Parts: sequence; structure tokens; C-alpha cells
Amino acid sequence: MKITRQICSLFALALSLAAFSAPGFAATLPLNQPEGLALDAAGNLYVANHGGDEVLIYNSSYAQKSSITQGIGGPAGVAIDPYGNLWVANELNENVTEYIKGKQNASATITEGLGAPDSLVVDGLDNLWVLNGELNVTIYSPTAVYAPPSKLVQTIAPSGGVQAFAVGAGAFLHADEDDNKLFLESASATLQGEPLSGGAFGFSATVLAPDDKGNIYGVNGSDVFIVHPNATATHFVTLPASATLLLGMAVDNARGRVYISDFLNGKIFVYSTAGKLIHTIANAK
Repeated sequence: MKITRQICSLFALALSLAAFSAPGFAATLPLNQPEGLALDAAGNLYVANHGGDEVLIYNSSYAQKSSITQGIGGPAGVAIDPYGNLWVANELNENVTEYIKGKQNASATITEGLGAPDSLVVDGLDNLWVLNGELNVTIYSPTAVYAPPSKLVQTIAPSGGVQAFAVGAGAFLHADEDDNKLFLESASATLQGEPLSGGAFGFSATVLAPDDKGNIYGVNGSDVFIVHPNATATHFVTLPASATLLLGMAVDNARGRVYISDFLNGKIFVYSTAGKLIHTIANAK
């Protein structure tokens, strides 16, 4: 997966435009290998535009409103914490940068324990979780998150590797890179350092994202599924056959939307939580 993205990045260079982030943002920057997605309380969508070395921000009507470029290098993952701050996993820079709500310049940078950070999330206890190159997940304490320098408190390294992960409603769900399985663990047990021994599903995922009801959405090939709090899984939707490398997902609970990024085709699919395709964010032709 990592090799595939790096090869694709070479072809994307010709598509890259100079990014800018002035308050008077007036042009539409192209989706260039969109990867991680995140939403804030106002319904703004944050896109790790990997091939453009920027984070693009769309409003709830799907219109671009601004971008962030300072400190960004090969962004792969984005997260919004409970305070409205933006966190970015910079795969090429091998760091995580923080942007205080409404600010365009990085206020903090984390490097300890990171290696090609891929995706990240802030859990309900304000711990920061970061996936590193499909090898392990590093966890940083709340004090470290909001008062850098960072403090690495735990590293989770399942024997089969981690392709994707999500933390929600006390659960740690991770996709096994080697065995094509999805493991459901206790997030609290994980933080206490207990062995991973949760139940397993017979399929994997390229990306996972929680909603606010304890469900976790995931993508397996062209199929999107939902893992429920009772540890059962159901089918959600089947994506278009042309969709390739679906590496980002976010659930807008308030507006009933599910966003999924198509890395190679430069698109973001928007589904209702009822499973209907309601919009596709794509470059103008």
C-alpha cells in the first residue's frame, strides 16, 4: 500500500498546482490524491490532499473555502479534536502537526515514535492515536497533545501489522495487514497494555471511521460495511466499480453524511447514512 502511494505520487506531480492559504481564497485547488478526511462541528470537511501537500477545507455545501500548506508534507491523515484544533499526519515529513482552531500556521509538531504516519485520531479521553506505516500505532497522552513537547505513552504492534484502525465507544478496531481480518478490541484494555485478544471478522479494510452511535464504518474493496456495538457487521453500500484506493472516510453525524475519498481518481463520494449517493466532490472539467 505504501509503495503504491509513492509510485502514484510521481505521476501526480504534473497535476500539482502551487497552493496558497490567504484569507481571500478565491480559486479552486484540485483534488490530488485525496486521502484522510475529518469533519468539524460546523460540518466543514478537511481533506489530506496528499499529492498537493496541503489540507483542503470544504464547507457543508461542498464548496472549497480555504487551504493549509504551512508545515504540510505528504499529508495522509487528518483529525479534529474536541476543541476544534486540526491534527495532520505528514507521511513524507514523518511528523504530526497541530493547527489551533482557525489558525493556518502549525502550533506544535510531534516526531517522537513516528515513521511515515498514515492516519490519526483523538479519542474520547483526548489521547492521540497515530498509525505508522502499517507497522504500529503510537499513543500520546492528553498532556502531550495539548502541551507539547509530545509524550509517547504506548506503542501497539500487532503481529500481522495494521492496515487501518478506528477508536470509538471504547473499542479499538484494526485491520490486520497480513491475515485479511478485522479485530475488535477494548480501547481501555489497549491503553492499559493488555494483550490484543478481541474477536475477529473474516474480512479486512483499507479505512475505518466511527460515528457517534458506537458504529464503525469501513471499506473492503468496493464494499462499505458497518461494525455495530454488539460486534456484528452489516453491509452499507457498494461503491462504483471505477473507485480505486479508498483511503479516507469520515461520518458527519449531525447531517447524516458519510464521506469516502477515492485516492487515484481524485474524488470524494458523499453518501447519506441511509446509503444513498447524494454528491460527488470532484475536480471541475
